[in-house]
Amino acid sequence: MTTVDVRPEAPGTGAPSRDGKAAVPVFVAASVAGVLLSVHVARGGALLEARWWLLTELALWALAWLTALLAVFRLPRRIAVPLVFAAAMALRLGAVAGPPLTSDDLFRYSWDGRVQAAGVDPYAYTPASPHLATLREPWLWPEERPCPLAYRPGPCTRINRPSVHTIYPPAAEAWFAAIYRVTGIAARYKPWQVAGLLTDGLTVALLATALRRSGRDPRWAALYALCPAPVLEIVNNGHVDGLAILLSLAALTVASPPVDRPGRISPSRRPVLAGTLVGLAVLVKLFPALLVLAIAAAERGGRRRGLLRTAGAAVAVSAAGYLPHVVAVGGKVVGFLPGYLREEHYDGAGRYLVAAALHIPGAFAGPLSVLALLGAAAWVWIRRPPAPLGATVLMGTLLAATSPVQPWYAVTLLAFATLAVTPQWAAVLAAGYPYFFAVILLQPHRVGIGESAYTAAAALVAMTGWGAFRRFGRRRFRAERWDHAL
Repeated sequence: MTTVDVRPEAPGTGAPSRDGKAAVPVFVAASVAGVLLSVHVARGGALLEARWWLLTELALWALAWLTALLAVFRLPRRIAVPLVFAAAMALRLGAVAGPPLTSDDLFRYSWDGRVQAAGVDPYAYTPASPHLATLREPWLWPEERPCPLAYRPGPCTRINRPSVHTIYPPAAEAWFAAIYRVTGIAARYKPWQVAGLLTDGLTVALLATALRRSGRDPRWAALYALCPAPVLEIVNNGHVDGLAILLSLAALTVASPPVDRPGRISPSRRPVLAGTLVGLAVLVKLFPALLVLAIAAAERGGRRRGLLRTAGAAVAVSAAGYLPHVVAVGGKVVGFLPGYLREEHYDGAGRYLVAAALHIPGAFAGPLSVLALLGAAAWVWIRRPPAPLGATVLMGTLLAATSPVQPWYAVTLLAFATLAVTPQWAAVLAAGYPYFFAVILLQPHRVGIGESAYTAAAALVAMTGWGAFRRFGRRRFRAERWDHAL
């Protein structure tokens, strides 16, 4: 009978570790606990019903994630990566066991898909417009009286902000239309969860492949694959961010040539193809535009040439995506974006929680937060880190500076941090959840909770990042130097 040696290679030697066998049951137990929690959370009550107990369950799930993450590095790569992928898919399958828990965005996705299936431009009318009254059906527009969704102002509907135009870019709208045309309205929320499961499963596979391709340990894929946040946000809540993450990671992978072979893409075509993928990602969510700078700064053929090619391709693709809608409806393609920024208080001092925690006067909080992002951009441009690391620094600084209520925005940061092997940035993702729960549940001290959480995360990242930078030195970044510093 053939036995399988489950002891992992020791770092740098390839020699197996003695405690590898003990790591197998630890990893399996932690993964099983995560899957059980995934199913239990999905079948439990939504946020307004479960309240703080849901956050407690997510914290327990996070503990299982960290345990599995530690155990996976005790396993040999040849079995660790398949185990991580199997556990990741089991977690995501568990998340489709119930309706969305902490977000109602997918109801808007379904409506926008329904509108497009009827031949109407999604930017032309608001959901509450009488022009679209014939498209209303009981799932999205309950006919019960009194309305079971009394917290909704205006018409009785599950769609958030029914009186404003959609905020989603054209590729996201095309995604909504494609899913709706395949499944229709009868499938309700399940198609969006399945779509999230498929895109996120591809993301996990891409991360493991890209890490191996770049010469890094593919076991780091577990940082993203086993984390509760992508499972909850991309699969259970069905957020379209999963598609943007997949396209963004594809752009970063294309922009980074393999370390052990020349690669099939010529150096001159690499920034153009990466820019094309960035443009597609921008057409899903706007924040992947940050990747242009990260990719151009890391371009070996020259930063200015890389910036021209990457930005040119991204702008061309984005413009091509918006053009048909601009012709059809004009300025309505901007949608609710300006109103959203005002609603989230980005036009004043109310949203910049780290600045507030540092007792920066309100009039200066916004400008100094913008200055922090510009400083991160300057650092990326001058120091020229590898594209995944540059993207992580830019995205992480943006989120720490703007401290959004929505924690799912930081799932993108976790994906970038996984590819860059900078796990400390996961603290920014974790910071968003207590703040989000406090805001939704109208906790009296919600601002203080947000300030404490985001400031602690920013401090952790600053301390660990500075230590790694000092160990690295001041010369231009090389991937192997940064890995050694970490």
